[in-house]
Amino acid sequence: MADDPLIPTDDDDSPVALEELLVASGLAHEEVSELIQFGVFQLAGSGISWCFHARTITLARRAARLRDDFGLNTPGMALALTYLERIEALEARLQELECQLPR
Repeated sequence: MADDPLIPTDDDDSPVALEELLVASGLAHEEVSELIQFGVFQLAGSGISWCFHARTITLARRAARLRDDFGLNTPGMALALTYLERIEALEARLQELECQLPR
């Protein structure tokens, strides 16, 4: 799945259709819908069919792993993903600040 040349990567700007996201992640349509409602996934554009940013594939795969590995339901996946993203942002900021310290 991760090496599928037909599925965009995070650094790819091309939109990802709902069907591609479902195949790439293993999530169900209902789970994706709920994660959109919780604000975890953002739609790319405002067309009739759902399209996502390529970065959403990574989030969706992470959500599926949280579901499979820890038995989380969709609200639990949303909460965990939100906190994981926040932790990663804080770690990046900390690393940035540490680089500015005199040695």
